[in-house]
Amino acid sequence: MVSFSLPRVILFLPFLGAFFLLFVRGTHSVVSKNSRNIALLVTASIFLLSLMSVFLYTNGSDIFIGRIPIRLLQPDRRITVDALSMIFILLISFLTLLSVSTVRRHITFSIKEFTFLILIAQCFMLNAVCSTNMFRFFVFMQSSMVPLFLMIAIWGTEKRMFTAYKFCFFDLMGNIFFMPVLLMISHKTGSVDFSSVQMVVLTHAEQTMLFVCMMFALAFKAPLFPFHAWLSDAQSEAPVPAGILLCGLFTKLIFYAFLRLAFPTVETVLQENSTLLLYWAAFCSVYGALITLKQTDIRKIAGFSHLSQVGFLAAGVFCSTTNALSAVLFLCMAQGLSVTAYIMSAGALSSRLKTAEIKDPTGLMNLFPYLGTTFFISCLIVLAVPPLMPFTGQFLIFYNVFQQSKTVVFFLLLSVILLYTAFFKLFTRLLFGEAPQKNPCVSDMSWREKTATVVFGVVFLFLSLMPKLVFNLVEKVW
Repeated sequence: MVSFSLPRVILFLPFLGAFFLLFVRGTHSVVSKNSRNIALLVTASIFLLSLMSVFLYTNGSDIFIGRIPIRLLQPDRRITVDALSMIFILLISFLTLLSVSTVRRHITFSIKEFTFLILIAQCFMLNAVCSTNMFRFFVFMQSSMVPLFLMIAIWGTEKRMFTAYKFCFFDLMGNIFFMPVLLMISHKTGSVDFSSVQMVVLTHAEQTMLFVCMMFALAFKAPLFPFHAWLSDAQSEAPVPAGILLCGLFTKLIFYAFLRLAFPTVETVLQENSTLLLYWAAFCSVYGALITLKQTDIRKIAGFSHLSQVGFLAAGVFCSTTNALSAVLFLCMAQGLSVTAYIMSAGALSSRLKTAEIKDPTGLMNLFPYLGTTFFISCLIVLAVPPLMPFTGQFLIFYNVFQQSKTVVFFLLLSVILLYTAFFKLFTRLLFGEAPQKNPCVSDMSWREKTATVVFGVVFLFLSLMPKLVFNLVEKVW
């Protein structure tokens, strides 16, 4: 009986779509239109297949199309699909689809090349989270940085080259600390598979060395203070589709690596230093919120508010309990969606106003009712207003951190208050301020933007009201 493995199809489709883009020919308008449509079709198909994979994984059965069984797991030494990788497959497939949907408005030249890079980046990230081999994971994770580097360097704004190299430098610094972890684990176990990590036996000194390397890798790549300087610049200079991939996906891969490698190997040292690390996470969160208060650029606000929210993720990781790690996985998905919502609406706004500054009142609600409402809701999502997904994840992290340190929870809550204060300026100046006497000759949201907003809103609202669906998958990790 003929059969095929669904994960192999998901991993191969982005490469096939990117390869097909190379043969698109015609005038500039025809090539641009066909490239966008092909990329949209490929990413939509990958997302639907990812949903099918989740159904197969949670139900533990195969689907038959005639006599052809669609299997979730096929014997393969190179691919692994478990609950942890499944969570990131869903996140990568959905956010890449949203990234492609924003290309039409924000990319004006070399659209075929840009969509090619998006599909290549998706291919690398999907292969990274599905790799059984630690070094293969490292290669794919690092390779996904190359398309992002090119997107920023070629399609970015004024300081795009400097920002792209800055992003590359900090990411490579994180790899310098991440590589010794892989080398020591493979040397100790005699294997390069993730499954061998559970069997590694390390002395306390070796655990300490791995712990220090993992902390630096996390600090550079997540990022955490004081290695965060690249994030806000990259977010403000990158085009909107690249910003979605950068903050929504790329910065989350290090948390995947941390869960795969750190806890089976350095859990003892992590628990010994958990109090100090929790204070570090709280400081990062408060620092990011304080810097957000001073920002007048809506794109940089996304970067610094993301830095503050990374502090929540780090606090959950440093708790090192099963419940806290489950909350971290849930919040990873929630933050990826929330920062994407903000970047999409802020990018649509800045492209219409030809500026990202909010120094002067603009009365956005009067100028663009649909876009203003969308931007206002995206701000509420970033602020984790209950009962939305980010609130659920943050509340669970607060609950677990509270059991270890009430002081840390106080500072985390302080950062939440500071973020509310920072976004209050957006509401008073940008949204509900006085409209200018001369209205800009630009339209409100197009039907394509409304469609993307509705699709995102339905998915996000469904997951917010039914978080148990995500937690059913998260609980299978442990």
